[in-house]
Amino acid sequence: MIEEIDLNITIPETGLCMAYMQPFVELTGTGPYKWQQTQKNQQLDRISRFMNIAKQYDGNGKTHFTVLPEYSIPGLEGIERINQILTDASWGSETVVIGGVDGLSKDEYATLCKDGISSVYVDNSPDRIPNGKWINCCITWVKDGTGGLKRWIQPKLSPSWTERNITHSEMFCGRSVYLFTIKFTNNTPCKFLSLICFDWIGIINGAGNGISGILNQINQLWQGSASRKDINMVFILQCNEEPNHRNFLENARNFFEDRASNQFVIRDQSILLFVNTAGIDRPGKSAQYGCSSLIASPSSPYDSHNCCPLSFSSDASNLRNSNNLGRCKEALFRENGACCHLFKFRSPSFISAGPGNRCLFLDEAKIYPMDDGVDDPRAPGSSVAASVKWVNDEIDSIEPILSHENRSPIKDNVAGAHNNLSRDIRKASGDFLCEYIRYSYSKYNNFYPGSNPPIHSVDKWGVEEKEGLQTVIYALSIIGTCKSINVSGAVAHATMIIGSNVIDIIIVYGGNTHEECFEYAKEFLNSQSRYGIVITKDVHDTLTDTKINRSILNTQEPITERGPSITNPDDRFIRCGYQNIKTCCFSATSVDNLRDQIDRLLGV
Repeated sequence: MIEEIDLNITIPETGLCMAYMQPFVELTGTGPYKWQQTQKNQQLDRISRFMNIAKQYDGNGKTHFTVLPEYSIPGLEGIERINQILTDASWGSETVVIGGVDGLSKDEYATLCKDGISSVYVDNSPDRIPNGKWINCCITWVKDGTGGLKRWIQPKLSPSWTERNITHSEMFCGRSVYLFTIKFTNNTPCKFLSLICFDWIGIINGAGNGISGILNQINQLWQGSASRKDINMVFILQCNEEPNHRNFLENARNFFEDRASNQFVIRDQSILLFVNTAGIDRPGKSAQYGCSSLIASPSSPYDSHNCCPLSFSSDASNLRNSNNLGRCKEALFRENGACCHLFKFRSPSFISAGPGNRCLFLDEAKIYPMDDGVDDPRAPGSSVAASVKWVNDEIDSIEPILSHENRSPIKDNVAGAHNNLSRDIRKASGDFLCEYIRYSYSKYNNFYPGSNPPIHSVDKWGVEEKEGLQTVIYALSIIGTCKSINVSGAVAHATMIIGSNVIDIIIVYGGNTHEECFEYAKEFLNSQSRYGIVITKDVHDTLTDTKINRSILNTQEPITERGPSITNPDDRFIRCGYQNIKTCCFSATSVDNLRDQIDRLLGV
């Protein structure tokens, strides 16, 4: 059953402010799935913090849509916390909050529905729910133009396998979907609805399959009035460990591309808004959950080519490991860990398709940490470059080189140098990190075709780029154990200062030979007049000849204020194999012994 609700809300067609909470949800092990008691109070505080950030987003005390995913709100206490925030005068009017509640008992659900501001469809009322059932529902709060607060309660229509495969009690299956109508400031209607995770793909009341069955009901309703209408937004609240599952993505594609059915429901200018929980309890990389996103029709006016936007990806097939969205356009938030996403976007209905109004999917996307006091470049309370996100994620998984060498006398020293170096790299700018990765891999070619100046396609970075980064970190952490090096302000990967001389260090991986790696390195150091150390790792990870032990600082060539004036430019480089550096580390009996070996190897 589709129940249409008209709301007294006007939103700007020039752009909407939205906020997604992306919490790490910690539930009990059996249904009804509730927040763990030990984690509940912290989640309540996080909701308060998130909504305080959201209401300040546009500078006018307002975010037009604030969304909390499935299971994010801890029961009646969480609902009451949101009520208190929304009734406060500081929360702007003409706003919508949509949130998923953890599992409610029938009695808890009855308490919720009895509240004077609540509305619930008659077939979802507590007296229609059999004893012993529990309810997974979402709530749509609306603070209208008068400042009045109302809420609509919508139980989940179709249980997931996890919710179905339990032995204690069954989840109640909802019987209706609310379809809300508000308007843009130009008096154009704006229609939106919300679904809970498996509602998107599951069998609903023995009828249609997920969203197609819901569209069919809307189509019948509008066909009866002989009126074709747009659906502007569909919110899908998830607690989904497999957001890139083929069924979820194909249903998103079919929503736009299936033009033969439900012709009274216009979807060309629609936006699908997937809001998922986090895969880990902090910013970082996770193979499960996350992938919160906005998806639009292939015909939408957003530019999705040859760009690498801040905070989100419009070229996400590599991140999703799937092409099941086909030609649909999307903004996929890269951060899958716990955080808050705040962003601005314009409805495709009001964007000219001409080249003069070329635009990205989102006008702005910021990432906030879930908790106060978190210092992480991936959630700075502002936008995040793709390279910053990628490098920080990969550093998380790179252990110190001696981690598994329990008998090494310098294990802790190397680990300390590794951690200091990693901290410095994490703080670097996005542009610096793009070049950092480029310098490290001799076959690097991840640029968008035809981009001028070249734009790095960071969302295509993979195992080779990670190998290059790991090689850099391992080589520099070994050197940094016994010598002073700096990353900040480096021309390449690091600098070393010996007396009055600045020596550039570059580490290159991936060539068929060490010579190939060296020639690649010179491209980035030849424009400099300083001394250089070039550390190479060929694909076979072989040692290099160490016969040349003369210090580059002992050249007989005259020194100018710009550096060495050398007849043979290659004389200003010391060349060394990564495997040689590594051998020094694994054989060292002390830090002093490592320093002696590195001195002989590098000649500095």
